[in-house]
Amino acid sequence: MGYINMLNASEDSVEAVLEGYESPQKLFTNLESGTDSIVSQTTSHQPTQLEEKEQRKIHPKDMKLPSQPNWIYSTAIIETSFYDGSFRKGLGTLLHNGFYLTSAEILYNGRIAPKKIYAKMQDDLNANMMCVASLNIKALDLDSGLALLKVSHYVDSYCEKRDKSYYQDRIYKRFGIDVFASNALVTAHTEAFYPYLSDAYVFHTQSVKLEKVATYYDFSRKQEREYGFEMERDSYEEFTYGKAFYDNKGIFLGIMSKIADTYLPVFINRNVIQDFLCDVQEKGIINDSTIGRACSKLGTKRIRFFVDENATMSFY
Repeated sequence: MGYINMLNASEDSVEAVLEGYESPQKLFTNLESGTDSIVSQTTSHQPTQLEEKEQRKIHPKDMKLPSQPNWIYSTAIIETSFYDGSFRKGLGTLLHNGFYLTSAEILYNGRIAPKKIYAKMQDDLNANMMCVASLNIKALDLDSGLALLKVSHYVDSYCEKRDKSYYQDRIYKRFGIDVFASNALVTAHTEAFYPYLSDAYVFHTQSVKLEKVATYYDFSRKQEREYGFEMERDSYEEFTYGKAFYDNKGIFLGIMSKIADTYLPVFINRNVIQDFLCDVQEKGIINDSTIGRACSKLGTKRIRFFVDENATMSFY
């Protein structure tokens, strides 16, 4: 409950109020003699520092938030509630056409299905984190630790269903990430930038060096395969799973997740993610022209990961 400070009457407060007060009679008596001096004072008046400061005030609509890379505004908090009452949360990345890429760890809870999945985001006009969409699962692969979500309907700031707003339309048109922007292998010693959720509940940028290569054993090829990087434990945060990484030019590098053969979160290379999305498209799980064109352009440069002897991924 808010309180407003009130002036309590006292002898001191009355004296303070009357200090410098002149009666109307006295003012009219001296009006004629004081006219010249009033005009003189008005003519020679110079603006004070306080008045200059008032003139320099910026209108709220002209105020801008501190500059951030665009991928900050492509980042969403993904909140999942399950039918047994449990709850998980992590991060997701907005792609084009209303898709979100995230970690399977945020969505998979054994045989217990998700009840509700929401995305919360901020944009470059408003630092407040707002509920923007209800999501459903399009594909989930436990081997690669990846999941693809799609907007089922838009919601207001209370996560209640509504029509798409200008605010939401602007986010989806401006901040979708192209995960196919580069298919070059991410090498050791790369500095990777990622979104960090501050105590004020807004995203800021931080960085980490990718050092120790992570591998898995490919039984079909009978060899160790590189798929990402192991991360130092001090890099684990509350919103570890689903966190995306970018280079210093804003090009997508990969996300944090956990593959079937590990117990700790790892950095999943963008090549694994591209293979995952192309497989989802080829199987007809989604039919997205943007992803379809990107996969066709990738062609023979596509690298296969986590496939069985028939070169297929497993989806749940």
